[in-house]
Amino acid sequence: MPSSHPAFCKLWLLRRFLIVFGAISVSGCMVGPDFKAPEVKLQSSFSEPKKTEFTETVPSAIEKTPNPVRWWADFNDPTLNDLLARAAKDNLSLQRAALRIYQARSQLGVADASLLPTAALTGGAVRSDQPNALTQFLNVSSLSTTQNMVVQANWEIDFWGKYRRGIESTVSSLFSTTAAYYAADVSLAADVANTYITIRNYQSLIRVARANLGLQAESLRIATSRFKNGATSQLDLSQAESQYEQTKSEIPGLISALKNSEYAMSILLGEPPDFYEKNFGQTRASLQPPKALQTGIPKDLLRRRPDVLQAEYAAAAQSALIGVNAAALYPSFSLSGYFGFQNVSVNNVSQSSLFSWDNRTSSIGGSFMFPLFYRGAIIDQIRVQDAVFQSSVLAYQNQVLQAQKEVEQAIVAISTTRSSTVDLIKSVAAAQRAASLALDRYKAGQNDYNTVIVAQQQLLQVQNSLVQTQTNNLLGYVAAFKALGGGWSGEFVVPALPAAMVQQMQARTNWGDALVNPAEPRLVKSSETIQ
Repeated sequence: MPSSHPAFCKLWLLRRFLIVFGAISVSGCMVGPDFKAPEVKLQSSFSEPKKTEFTETVPSAIEKTPNPVRWWADFNDPTLNDLLARAAKDNLSLQRAALRIYQARSQLGVADASLLPTAALTGGAVRSDQPNALTQFLNVSSLSTTQNMVVQANWEIDFWGKYRRGIESTVSSLFSTTAAYYAADVSLAADVANTYITIRNYQSLIRVARANLGLQAESLRIATSRFKNGATSQLDLSQAESQYEQTKSEIPGLISALKNSEYAMSILLGEPPDFYEKNFGQTRASLQPPKALQTGIPKDLLRRRPDVLQAEYAAAAQSALIGVNAAALYPSFSLSGYFGFQNVSVNNVSQSSLFSWDNRTSSIGGSFMFPLFYRGAIIDQIRVQDAVFQSSVLAYQNQVLQAQKEVEQAIVAISTTRSSTVDLIKSVAAAQRAASLALDRYKAGQNDYNTVIVAQQQLLQVQNSLVQTQTNNLLGYVAAFKALGGGWSGEFVVPALPAAMVQQMQARTNWGDALVNPAEPRLVKSSETIQ
């Protein structure tokens, strides 16, 4: 039995009351739908290209799922590996995506607190002087002082699950934000690989152009010599000069494109524009197409693609908000109360100290609110949220379709560029022979210079086509790895922030352990107090 003291009886009854209503709050129903992963359309397997006149097979196209993390190692290029590691550590956009996770985790702490009572300590002192006829007749002081120190508490019981649905939505948003970070990480890796391949592409095109410019310079020298010796006309000389200058004029554009790609790479690395050229400008490429593409089956995309999971968790967050709005249709129940001390002294005479038990004051009450005249607006708000949820379901379903399309496109790109590469290698060899024979026949006076121009232009064209096709083949593998979620382990690990950033944020704000112990999902507890 509790103590017979009236104050202890009140506290015991209050405790029992809170326990009962707390149980009702936790075990009460939650209005609104429970989220289930939407139905999606999946093909049974990805395409497996066959060798034909215009396509090549893609080895190991459906045997295994991708290497979960270091997929870029298959390109066998140490420079690319270094660039990817630097970008993962220093890219500023990726760091912003990581910060959004910490923001979402702090928001979860705010949502957690909605289930708990709000309590506040208030206090004050008022000194007043209100003379009246009696005090003047008795010739006594009219001064009085009122002091109080009170703890006030309010608690809305989550009977219909409004706050629990809100927490459910916030948790789903946290997972969606984490998935968004890994989607950004996968995209960053693909951007770095694509930019690096593009840099190597422009370097190869410049080498091809310079080699052909040297060949055309030799042709121009021969045409000039023949013209001086009267063995050819001014026309041949003018054609040789025109061809040489035209080829020369294309190189500045290639140099400009190369520089722009190098600047773009520097920004991806979180560095000033000249960083790549200073640190990697003299490196040589060793890029090789991966020996095999391990695609798995389309169903794997539902757990392998972070952007697909991001869309799914975003839909789950919207689903829970339907329940938050639906709870407004039902009566809400609240408890409120206070306990403290109040003391009034008159004429500077106090009967006892403020914290004397005789000066205690307390109150406890309950209330409910039931919407009457604006229920139509609440229903419309629920409809608004339901439409938003349905839109997020469609976005998720479309993301799954897009993911399958991207894999198929990448497989086709790899297959066709492999076939084109084989043909272009043969074409380059033939064009080189044709250009050599045309120049030899021109020197022998057996044909005019126009034959040399056509042969050398064709050589430049097919050499450029070979470089670009080989580049597109490499880009196809990058697209395939990205489409398959390559580079992500599938785990929702909260990324660590750079040490310098952590120091800056902790110097401004009390983050506690939230920035140095990212493994704990709820580091900011609802009951945490300022220390």
